[in-house]
Amino acid sequence: MIHTNICEMLGMEYPIVQAPMGPFDTKELAIAVTNAGGFGIASHPVPDAEYGIASIIADDETRALAYQSVERKFLASVQMIAREANGFFGVNFRVAPVQFDVQPLLDKLLEEREKDPNIYKKLKMVVCSAGDPSQPFLQKIQEAGLLRFHTVPSVYHARKAEKSGVDGIVVTGYEAGGHVAREPFHTFVVVPEVVKSVGVPVIAGGGVCDGKGLVAMLAFGAQAIYMGTRFIVTEECEFNDVVKQAIMASSENFPREDPTIVTQGVYGPLRHLKNKFSMELLALTQQLKNKEIAMADVYKFESDATFRAKGEEGNIEDGAIWAGQDSIRLHEKPSCKELIDGIMAEATEIIANLGNLAAT
Repeated sequence: MIHTNICEMLGMEYPIVQAPMGPFDTKELAIAVTNAGGFGIASHPVPDAEYGIASIIADDETRALAYQSVERKFLASVQMIAREANGFFGVNFRVAPVQFDVQPLLDKLLEEREKDPNIYKKLKMVVCSAGDPSQPFLQKIQEAGLLRFHTVPSVYHARKAEKSGVDGIVVTGYEAGGHVAREPFHTFVVVPEVVKSVGVPVIAGGGVCDGKGLVAMLAFGAQAIYMGTRFIVTEECEFNDVVKQAIMASSENFPREDPTIVTQGVYGPLRHLKNKFSMELLALTQQLKNKEIAMADVYKFESDATFRAKGEEGNIEDGAIWAGQDSIRLHEKPSCKELIDGIMAEATEIIANLGNLAAT
């Protein structure tokens, strides 16, 4: 059995953590991952479609209304996971300065945790991302008795996070879907260097989707893997099935090229599956660099497309599909239990075989 120190720390059976996927909902996915022995995470949502991501540059009155919708969705998600998950789970907050809702949302979460026995018992960790880990209000997390992890893309950011007092670090390489680093630090380069550079436990992701990836990350010194795209293509993930099919078809649709691209996003670079929307966003990214348009134009364009693909509309040409480079390796849609059991069985067999090689 593969069981690391971080399994004890987070109270999970297997060293497999589900990456959050804000602005999208992942409550059903988080429940399924935790119940399968991994560690599920509730995502930080965005306001209702009438406000969208563009609400971050709106007036105060609109922001107030937008916040109400975020709080409603987030608390409903956390409450549901706490009721239905058989083990521990976490939540994610994007802590960038532009994220106007994070401080009151954290306060509300901690308040709700004190009132709800299920949340108090099962909520174990807050993983922060897309912002400075040294912001003073983040200390409230550990003061409340919760673990605080921070997501980083480089050694520099890992050291900064450790200095801020985090309990652990999540490092993701450039292969990952969604938010990526401005510089292309790839998983096989950045993970071992981060592990060597910090003294806190490390969870590693970016292109990791199977038992081979788990063994590789353990060999690099990480104590668990972090998977996003792989968990999208599961039965329980609440994303529209056409998105899952598009990811599974990516190797056929793009047989001679990477099916993903990196564009400008609200919080920095974003890796998307190639489609009409992402190619147009790529063009806007270039216009932004040339100062032909303002960042507000990018906000509006991305906001309008955010839920077209993954929501009920299922528009995989005009909607955002955030996915990692491991899309070309995903050809089946298992349940979370089938996926996690398969990863653990494969990793255990690989380690045994490597041991035999070493013995000879």
